[in-house]
Amino acid sequence: MNKLVSRLHTELFAVLLGLIDGILTVLTLATGHVMRPNDPVTLSLAIKVSLATSFSGACIFFFSKYSNLRQHLTHTEKELNLSHHGRLATTQLGKQALREALVGVIISSVFNFLGALLPLETAVIFPKKQWLAIVTAFSFLFLLGIFIARLVYGTPFKWILALLSAGAAVSYVGYKLNVI
Repeated sequence: MNKLVSRLHTELFAVLLGLIDGILTVLTLATGHVMRPNDPVTLSLAIKVSLATSFSGACIFFFSKYSNLRQHLTHTEKELNLSHHGRLATTQLGKQALREALVGVIISSVFNFLGALLPLETAVIFPKKQWLAIVTAFSFLFLLGIFIARLVYGTPFKWILALLSAGAAVSYVGYKLNVI
């Protein structure tokens, strides 16, 4: 258990990115659906949306993380004045960068899935009050704002406001587009 907690702490970026991406994506995709009272969210739909969200998030995370790690290797080559560029990326350091990106993808995907599924599960549990899914998503964003602010010694109000504003914006877009 300590090893898992330690790994999650090391991969905090992947955890936070997964949660925030899952919550914001589900707000975009499902707000229009949960605001229609005669079309309840089913468990099957909740799982499908969460899986789609996590797969999309996995691709985004992998390409951004892996390219960032490779960029660090090329920057290091330039700083060391190595004559051949791209060599560090083909060494054990390059393989380690790939492993780190893949571990991050797994962690980010799991938390992305959970970030999407938990609000939708509220709509499944309370089919007559599906709007609670949106309240749940905003509650998670609120708590994440507090957590991130403490983590980075920031102002909780600013982090909460930023995350809730993003949530409101994507909810509005999701409501207007009515994607699912």
